Amino acid sequence: MNRSSSSTKAQSRIVSIEEANRMLPLLARVVGDIVRVWDQIILKRTELECIEKNSDRTESANRQDEVQEFKNELNRLIDRINGYIREIEDLGCFVQEFKRGVINFPSLYVGRKVFLCWKPGDGEVRHWHELDESYNERTPIRDYRDFFVNRKDSRLKKQ
Repeated sequence: MNRSSSSTKAQSRIVSIEEANRMLPLLARVVGDIVRVWDQIILKRTELECIEKNSDRTESANRQDEVQEFKNELNRLIDRINGYIREIEDLGCFVQEFKRGVINFPSLYVGRKVFLCWKPGDGEVRHWHELDESYNERTPIRDYRDFFVNRKDSRLKKQ
């Protein structure tokens, strides 16, 4: 997949649990589209491989047209999924897995960068994992206070 790089602002954004949960209604719709289009890409790619495998070198013009139409449709689907990925990245999130629609949110856990994570079916963001881990290695959020909280400036209030 040809993925365009997201903006520096989106790449450097830190998301609180509260912000992530507010994004879920929008993310659920976009991720639903990603999962649906990803399934179509896999199906189209499989069909194309079967056609190409079963054709001989002297294939007819009709067969070549059919192969080209499959390639064109596959490219349209890839463009569409790339658009959905950009939408998510513009929010400061990342698609970790297309098949299940897993989304990562950059956050801070006791001062270090981690990912909050969510997948369709989860009612809210309840897990996190290290930057080099996957959704399967996630850890339940035990204390929300350990994570970045978007405050004005709590140091000013203490003085």
